[in-house]
Amino acid sequence: MADPTFMDTWRHLLRYHRTTMAVMDQHLRATFGRSLDDYDVLHQLSVHDGPMRMGELAEQLLVANSSCNRIVGRLEKDELIERSHGDSDGRVVFANLAPKGKKLRRRMAAVHTRDIEALFGSRLTTTQSSELGAILQRLLTTDTGNDVKD
Repeated sequence: MADPTFMDTWRHLLRYHRTTMAVMDQHLRATFGRSLDDYDVLHQLSVHDGPMRMGELAEQLLVANSSCNRIVGRLEKDELIERSHGDSDGRVVFANLAPKGKKLRRRMAAVHTRDIEALFGSRLTTTQSSELGAILQRLLTTDTGNDVKD
């Protein structure tokens, strides 16, 4: 049977994650009419140098290709991103930020950053944040056969 301390910690981690993600999603929806998932796609494309393969984008988002395509389709319809096909292989699809998407991402980033500070940064000391970061990084790189990429 699992150690109750570990189980409690796990439940706290899940609850904190779900609660904060819901709050951040609600703020972005109320302010911009866009979801946290939408922001995540815009953000991933903004930090990537040039067009990004859809499969790579799905990996970065930690979602299935079908979920990524659904979100990207919505953003493309609203002219926030553009999709294109590869020159050498027409089956490869790329996504890239459109000018309208770049502007929106910058505005959304300000709200998102404020939320991270309020929900996370302001509740921990610098030392606590560093310690938690080290613990989470260790968990992400533990030999499970499915290491999570940062």
